[in-house]
Amino acid sequence: IPAYNDYIARTQVSEGVSLADGLKIRIADNLQDGDCVTKGDASTGEVGNEDKGKYALATIEGTPAQNLSELKAEEKNGWLVKIEYGKGTSGGNVSALINNTELVLAQLANGSYVKESATVKDKFLPKALKETK
Repeated sequence: IPAYNDYIARTQVSEGVSLADGLKIRIADNLQDGDCVTKGDASTGEVGNEDKGKYALATIEGTPAQNLSELKAEEKNGWLVKIEYGKGTSGGNVSALINNTELVLAQLANGSYVKESATVKDKFLPKALKETK
């Protein structure tokens, strides 16, 4: 049973990382605008800077680096995606191993993510995020 519980937790953590991938277009828009609008407004068509999945809520945070055009591909561009587990549409119906934890990803100039910080245990993270650059 412990291995099954770990598998469920890894699957649910992966959903949050997928939400972050979906926010890349909004981050690109924010980079062009130089600002991060946090809340959406359906009446104006503004989608906002958060996505909610079944197990997690992913929110764009941060401010763009001042020297964006000078950044190397592996340098952070100033935007973060904070993924909060247990705040998805399923409410608290998330693995107890990751409930009320978070993962913060920093976006690089090339558009990829690295782990900035996490209260989620490393064993539940996708392999690409286990090492912090």
